[in-house]
Amino acid sequence: MAFPVNFFKKVSKIAGIKRARFETLIVKKTLKVKLITDEVQHRALLSTMLEFNVICNEFSAQAFEHKEFRKNQLQNIVYHPSRETHKNFSSQLTIRAIDCVCCSYKIKRNAKYPNLFKKHSAVVYDDRVVSFGEEGVSIWTVEGRIKNIPIIVWNKELLKYRKGQTDLKYENGKWFLLVTVDVPDEEKIAPSACIGVDLGIVQIATTSDGDSYSGAIVKEKRKQYHDHRQRLQKRGTRSANRKIKEIGSREARFRKDVNHCISKKLVEKAKGTNCALALEELKGINTRVTVRKSQRNERMSWSFYQLRSFIEYKASEKGVPIVMVPSPYTSQTCSDCGHCEKKNRKNQSAFVCLSCGFAANADHNASLNIRNLGDQSISLLLAQAKPGLEASS
Repeated sequence: MAFPVNFFKKVSKIAGIKRARFETLIVKKTLKVKLITDEVQHRALLSTMLEFNVICNEFSAQAFEHKEFRKNQLQNIVYHPSRETHKNFSSQLTIRAIDCVCCSYKIKRNAKYPNLFKKHSAVVYDDRVVSFGEEGVSIWTVEGRIKNIPIIVWNKELLKYRKGQTDLKYENGKWFLLVTVDVPDEEKIAPSACIGVDLGIVQIATTSDGDSYSGAIVKEKRKQYHDHRQRLQKRGTRSANRKIKEIGSREARFRKDVNHCISKKLVEKAKGTNCALALEELKGINTRVTVRKSQRNERMSWSFYQLRSFIEYKASEKGVPIVMVPSPYTSQTCSDCGHCEKKNRKNQSAFVCLSCGFAANADHNASLNIRNLGDQSISLLLAQAKPGLEASS
């Protein structure tokens, strides 16, 4: 292969960073648990949420006034006055509110005004004020602790790995608990080869073994949502603006579902063939690559980072190693002879090497280059890994 010289420096650097991918890790996930509440429970939870965010806004104003955003120092300022003002509110939730305020200023360090919490912002619970049992969940509210609220969760077995905070979220008139779980992943396999994955727009993902996941239905949906938003924006009414937000949420759920399906298939194939997955490092691509204004919406409306994150955590759960390789020149380099030239790629779909005449689909050719780089990275990783980890024959 005749890749540019800087290619292998980048491969070595990135492979070294990803060395830990071959060790057993803990996968941190967020489990969404639906609460089945009656009118009394609904009212109690809503009152708790409203008061929690009122307290957060009070703390935020005090933090901004004193320019104090450290948790312990802010607690010394606001805790006791708050306990006098909100006598019936949980002391533990008061502590959690202080933590939320401090975290908000870590994100917005140079805020010109106090950070504001919406009235329906999530309430942060911990094990002292929420607990899970066989019949449901017990949770503290301003109207007392509510016990055994029925729950719906897709995999109750994961609740035994619960660790850390639990967020109470109010969404479209329904209540959810966002539970943090630390799930131990499977032991990493010793891969015999790599499957290269090229990400794109016309083909969302193309693998080196010939599989491709078309973006046609995605393109059709994207245009449908885009046109609908344009029609609503021309109206400019309040109801139209609300509808635009609903459409945005619907499109986001559609993207998430497609990315989940694609990532699941890729990981299952790698697991079944005892292979690692080689992915392009696309960080900063939007600043490096520009497109025509007419293509901007199509380019920017798909979440490739989300797809990559889904692939990574599913692969970690199944013990499939991930290798990141640099993305430059993979679409311009011949996977057969290694000749690299911009004119090799005739158009979006066609690749014809000007040196050896090799012709192939452009995305498939790129995935082969990614696979070749991945194989070299695998060799480096296995050489540096702990003794006893060798590639299977």
